[in-house]
Amino acid sequence: MKTNRICFIASSFLAAVLLAGATSLRAASKGENRKVEKPINFVRITPDPIVGDWEGTGGVVAQVFKTSKGEYQANLLPAFDTANAVAVLQGTATADGITFSGQGWTGGIKDSHFIGGNGSKEFDLHHIVRVSPTEGAKPPADAVVLFDGSNLDAWAKKSGQDWLKEDGPAKWKLVDGAVECVPGTDCILTHQKFGDCHLHVEFRTVCAPAKSAVFLETRYEVNVKQDYGELKGTMTGGRDNTSKVADATVRPVFPPLSWQTFDIDFTAPRFNAAGKTAKATITVFLNGVKICDHEPLGEPFGSANKLGEAPTGPLMLQDHTTPIQYRNIWLVEKKS
Repeated sequence: MKTNRICFIASSFLAAVLLAGATSLRAASKGENRKVEKPINFVRITPDPIVGDWEGTGGVVAQVFKTSKGEYQANLLPAFDTANAVAVLQGTATADGITFSGQGWTGGIKDSHFIGGNGSKEFDLHHIVRVSPTEGAKPPADAVVLFDGSNLDAWAKKSGQDWLKEDGPAKWKLVDGAVECVPGTDCILTHQKFGDCHLHVEFRTVCAPAKSAVFLETRYEVNVKQDYGELKGTMTGGRDNTSKVADATVRPVFPPLSWQTFDIDFTAPRFNAAGKTAKATITVFLNGVKICDHEPLGEPFGSANKLGEAPTGPLMLQDHTTPIQYRNIWLVEKKS
């Protein structure tokens, strides 16, 4: 009898555990359990004279960078800002410098020159620093200046999962005229709401991996990544939460620690008494290169979906649990 009672108690306990688990799964499927963003393990980037853009003679240019494994890689390209690689070379550190090989090509970096070739094809490249033509652009007289490096008075902390609600002062930090995301302190959004506008934003990645975004109306995402050297997949400037973006053939991304620019023309969705009459559209210039032109934006999905669409909304900078720096943020509102 005692044994039967123990078995009954154990069976009842197991049934309760299984029932609780099933209930939790049902709740999660209904969105009752909020998904918590897990911190990303990132490493601060330090200056490296090998990493960056190289150009010279031989009909190719090169992007040299470190992979996630800490090894050097060189993309040989017919020109900067393209994903159509001539060859991808893997690097090996030696006592004399870095040697590279891949797809029939060999080369090496020594004494500030990247020299290599493939048969009769030879190149001799030197390190360069490219600058966006709109870096440091001054706001026009009619611009709304949202960040000039001195304070975050125009911004507030986002209130958790309520993307349209403020929760006190922004908790990001000021660093040498820039504002840096402090991971885990939440996104920041403007007090003011905006619709149609031209937006200028400067940013730089200071760690790897790195992820953030600029959100128009807190709904329409323009992605920021540390993706220098990536030839496939979503890239900085991608409209990740509103449209399916194919792999880009134009990739005007600068090396890590470089200041980069977005110049964005945004047209808000249109509405009448019956509902939406026209989609939002967006044109994005990354480092002065147009990467999308008057692209129609579908309804936001992911976390922004629950907001619905609207004619105006705050500008938001995303805390995606890695440091990102922003500066020189201003916009010019457009008359409908």
